Amino acid sequence: MNRENIMDKKLIFIVDDDPVMRQSLTRYISQLGYQARPVQDGFDVLVMLEYYHPDLIISDIRMPKLDGITLLQGLRNREQTRDIPVIFMSGCATDEILGRAKELGAKFFLFKPFPLSYLGELIAKILPEQYLFNFRVSG
Repeated sequence: MNRENIMDKKLIFIVDDDPVMRQSLTRYISQLGYQARPVQDGFDVLVMLEYYHPDLIISDIRMPKLDGITLLQGLRNREQTRDIPVIFMSGCATDEILGRAKELGAKFFLFKPFPLSYLGELIAKILPEQYLFNFRVSG
């Protein structure tokens, strides 16, 4: 694959402390034609944002170091990252956690376990809207 093709692919961060889940989602999203970058936790995402600007972040909610809610709060507090869409995944999210995520602007939730096809459909719905938004702003 040449460099131009890689640059054209939408970049998606896969954030989960479970290495099996990270690997599975990374493989699936790559097969869909996106550039998938696995990330271990929310803290590592904040570090990587110095070098990358993902088009989408798919994140577990419960993780060590920095959980998904705190990550989302950090994203929303930075001008350059506040509009990055986030899909949350969780196997044990409470109403309180979901309520806090919604307060911070989270709109997308998948409850583990979920069929990968659901994730693929959700990504396809989110990224075209973002592409159109970016096109209007820059054009």
